Amino acid sequence: MTNRISLALAALLLAGTASAQSQITPVPTTSPVAQPQQSTQQQTPIPPTATQAQQQSQSTIPASAPSPRAYVPTGTQAQRILEIAQRENRNWYSPFIAIDGGLRTLPVTEAERSRLNDGTEAWQKVSEYWRDGNTLGEMVDGGRPGASACESAFGMVTAGIRSDCRGFIIDTPWSAAFISYVMTKAQIPGFHTSPRHIDYIRDAFANRGPYYAINPGISRPQLGDLLCYVRLSRTIIGYDGLRAAFAANPSLNQAAHCDVVVRTDFNRHFVETIGGNVENAVTLRKLQLDAQNLLVLPRPVNIGMQGEEEDFQVGCSPDNESACGFNRQNWAALLRLRDP
Repeated sequence: MTNRISLALAALLLAGTASAQSQITPVPTTSPVAQPQQSTQQQTPIPPTATQAQQQSQSTIPASAPSPRAYVPTGTQAQRILEIAQRENRNWYSPFIAIDGGLRTLPVTEAERSRLNDGTEAWQKVSEYWRDGNTLGEMVDGGRPGASACESAFGMVTAGIRSDCRGFIIDTPWSAAFISYVMTKAQIPGFHTSPRHIDYIRDAFANRGPYYAINPGISRPQLGDLLCYVRLSRTIIGYDGLRAAFAANPSLNQAAHCDVVVRTDFNRHFVETIGGNVENAVTLRKLQLDAQNLLVLPRPVNIGMQGEEEDFQVGCSPDNESACGFNRQNWAALLRLRDP
């Protein structure tokens, strides 16, 4: 009897244990991996190793240096000249003077540190014109203040070099350096590179070099021509005046300026030229043609002098706007590019 009671109690205990186990949620043998939470805080960058820093420095152009670019001339001489001149106007964000002589846009000027379209700072680009147009050496040899600093105007420059070179750029007209740069980059053989326009104008009147001189009032402009005016003179007026001046003095040293003819539209009767240091940038100029597609060359009301480098139009005033305009110049010569 006692044995039967013990067996019954044991059976009841086993049944209770099994029932309790069936109600317990099984615990997995491995815990699930917790998902990472998105942090709203900026992660602290890990500094590069010395090797990584060296590799980065070797592949990075200094912020103040112009991007290296190799130019391989293609096409005719005129096409190469146009390509260089138009590229540089675009680099300066395409400033231009309208047919009425008004300046329409001038985003950046010569001595600024603002970057041009090719990433170069404006003052460095002018230094590049001097250097690559083979005209800077004469300025350095002549002791022009700040010129030697422009020889070191590329790469990681010091504040002193930058300041001195920018002073040189402000104080020294660079329009002839720009023309020399265009002709050098376009690989025009025999062109007289010079910091003075009058040197290659003189060659053209003497029938030397790749250009020869013709009267802009009676000859249609062509692509690649140089359209020039005389500055700071009361006596040398127009083509006839300049030709007479060279006849009297073949070594004439006269202030002048030249633009490159880059577009001719004989249907709508206008041309476009591009020049350097035109309102302190590389600027496009639109000029009117007449019904025969000859240049309409507006002249200053009065040609005089103001200071050392500026022409002064006596008749120009807010009350006489028709006498004003950047296209009113003492136009004196069209230099025609010879056929190769």
